Amino acid sequence: MQPRRGYTLIELLLVLAIIVIAAAAAAPSLRRTVRNVAVKSAANDVRAALTRTHVLAMKTGRIHVFQFEVGGTKYKIEPWIGDDDALESKDGDPNSALAASSSSKAVVEPTLPEGTKFVVGDTAGSSRGQRVEEGIVGMGGSGVTWSRPILFFPDGSAADAFVVVGNDYQTGIRVDLRGMTSSVRVSDVSDLRKLEQDATSSR
Repeated sequence: MQPRRGYTLIELLLVLAIIVIAAAAAAPSLRRTVRNVAVKSAANDVRAALTRTHVLAMKTGRIHVFQFEVGGTKYKIEPWIGDDDALESKDGDPNSALAASSSSKAVVEPTLPEGTKFVVGDTAGSSRGQRVEEGIVGMGGSGVTWSRPILFFPDGSAADAFVVVGNDYQTGIRVDLRGMTSSVRVSDVSDLRKLEQDATSSR
């Protein structure tokens, strides 16, 4: 019986070189997959937030507002209190219609997953939401550039709107809100530049 012949150093180096080459070839694809997963997670967060705003509006009988930080990661959900309600509040200030609803508790501003951001978005204006939108815009902000408010009404409807989330590697996803039913549709992962062009042309 002949003894087993061991591997030579050249053979080991050859196998190691093959492994390194294979890993280098697969690395870009792996990084792209990880980035896509983050963008998909961001889009799902937006979808869940829009759905939650819809439910809160119907449950509380009040208009609810969704806004996001343009070019940033923050978003928020707030109820809108009408002038009559604001006048009856302890502050008695109709200009603090959003703030009055959260005077006892700070508004939570969740953020998108790391490496993702809000790129662009818009909402269709309507006559019944015009006063609310003007009131929100007139209130100003806290140094954050917030988007136009996306309004959800107690009857289950909302304003037609869309939001695009993406990353710094030109990958993005568009989230569309259908106002009549408040249903939310999330697109596939796409080229971010094309999504931005489509958003600009649809305005």
